[in-house]
Amino acid sequence: MKEQHGSVRPDLRSGRALLISAALLWSLAGVFIKFLDLHPLTIVVYRSLFAALVFMPFLKRADFCLGPRVVVSALSYTAAISAFVSANKLTTAANAIVLQYTAPIFVFLFARLVLGQKISRLNGFALAMSMAGVGIISFDNAGEPEMAGVFMALSSGVFFAAYMVNLEKTKGVSPVYLTCINNIACVLLLLPLVKSQLVLSGTQLAILAVMGAAQLGLPYFLFSQGLRTVPLQEASLIVLIEPVLNPLWVALTVGEIPSAATLAGGGMILAALAVRYFWPLLGKSAQAV
Repeated sequence: MKEQHGSVRPDLRSGRALLISAALLWSLAGVFIKFLDLHPLTIVVYRSLFAALVFMPFLKRADFCLGPRVVVSALSYTAAISAFVSANKLTTAANAIVLQYTAPIFVFLFARLVLGQKISRLNGFALAMSMAGVGIISFDNAGEPEMAGVFMALSSGVFFAAYMVNLEKTKGVSPVYLTCINNIACVLLLLPLVKSQLVLSGTQLAILAVMGAAQLGLPYFLFSQGLRTVPLQEASLIVLIEPVLNPLWVALTVGEIPSAATLAGGGMILAALAVRYFWPLLGKSAQAV
């Protein structure tokens, strides 16, 4: 989407606003999760249930469709949010969110390994720098109980990358339908695993209802809608707001302070992604580097 004569097209401006709103809502996940003393997959099931219920009234018969890309969307979505919530329970919110945001780097790898596309030097730099950041965080947690959380967070990044790549191919699918079907599939896939852990208090139910509607369903809908006018690479840059704010909200509300290794490694990952996406925006082509 081009910007001409110093002005920004209204649809592009609106798309960016949608993505910023999605990132702000996503950034609240760590706070909610830390206040819920529940099995991670129980949180995922109820959160997705309420997200689906919110969007069901807006479904239209014409929206319904089923195909390989919708199935991939549902599976990658379920895997990504399940791994992310589990990571938040097993390690710090900072580790979980920073490592999930290795997703854009895995997009580069998928493009090379699956699509056979060459990795440019700029992408290669971002990949190497980010992996170094991952290494710092992983080394600091090696042999510790939190290492399982680090692994889950990295897995979330891989699955979120698969979700983002596939989302590019589902632009013809209604965002309302896609958000709804992803969450319905998530509930159905995970319910057998947590059927004995579904009893909640009234407070827990209220928190999960808010999470499902406002922190999960709505931002994924906004993200899908925003990608209709904003290129995926720029969108990946905009939502970097989330990994910056998520640990901040948790630190302010729960008092969970990121370790020095997380700050160092996370800083490297975010710096690598910022360089990767800001460089082309400054007028330099990633392919020419």
